[in-house]
Amino acid sequence: MDIRATALLALAALGGLVWNRVTVAQVRVFHPDDVRRVASLDGEPQLTALREVLAGLQVTREVPDTVFYYEARLRDPLRALLRDPKVGVRAGGFLALIGVPEDLELVVQLAPPPRNGPFDNRWAYEVACALLEPGSEEEWAFLRKAALNEFNDGWVDAGAIQTLKLIASPRSQQILEEARNVDAERAKSITRAVEYIHSNPPPLADEKLKALAKRVAGMIKFGNWEGNGTPRYNQAKDKALVDCRYFNGEDRLTYTATFHLVNGVWRLRGMRETLQELILTGR
Repeated sequence: MDIRATALLALAALGGLVWNRVTVAQVRVFHPDDVRRVASLDGEPQLTALREVLAGLQVTREVPDTVFYYEARLRDPLRALLRDPKVGVRAGGFLALIGVPEDLELVVQLAPPPRNGPFDNRWAYEVACALLEPGSEEEWAFLRKAALNEFNDGWVDAGAIQTLKLIASPRSQQILEEARNVDAERAKSITRAVEYIHSNPPPLADEKLKALAKRVAGMIKFGNWEGNGTPRYNQAKDKALVDCRYFNGEDRLTYTATFHLVNGVWRLRGMRETLQELILTGR
């Protein structure tokens, strides 16, 4: 008989309780219907309501999906809340999930400096996983800092290494080789990333979303690939989330990829772990 313990890691990645330093008793729980209500508002009422949602606890994976669906209505208030000391990093997490490059540039510009707590820098994982098209020196510097483990969080450097691999450019290779010299624990994964770059991979773009998602899933390889989920689109159907599922012998892992339709071609905008199922086998 299989006993399954499921951890919704998306909650931790998008903020969780650690960032806000509050207890469960102090947190209001929010659901997808709350996000729909926020999306129906405008101006200051919308900003206030979105701040409340970001300060609360989202108990289902459908909450990030709903934010993604209404991204056209929510991106501007999310950007405005990046400067909020209480919910700014969580707003950045949702913008990273949506994956618009201009938003990511602002997220990096307004990102807080690394802190010393064990989970204080986990927000940087979401950002690092979304910087597939760094367009500024600040974004490249962020990826370098993350890959060299200057955030002191194993999730963050793993996310940056994955992104630098997928960028597959001379500059990303240079950062990976620098990281390999200072991070012995990541040497093997970095070597594989450099080998991938040397293989001269094709661009992460395709006119067919499902074909691209399948190719991306094969590039990541976090165990045996068990297939991809059905795409979940935004309201305009020009952005999509696809779950790529793996089994590594002990855990079932879900990585969620963000894709954008640009001039008739789907492009990868991010890839991050969002779900882990620990499989314990007993009799």
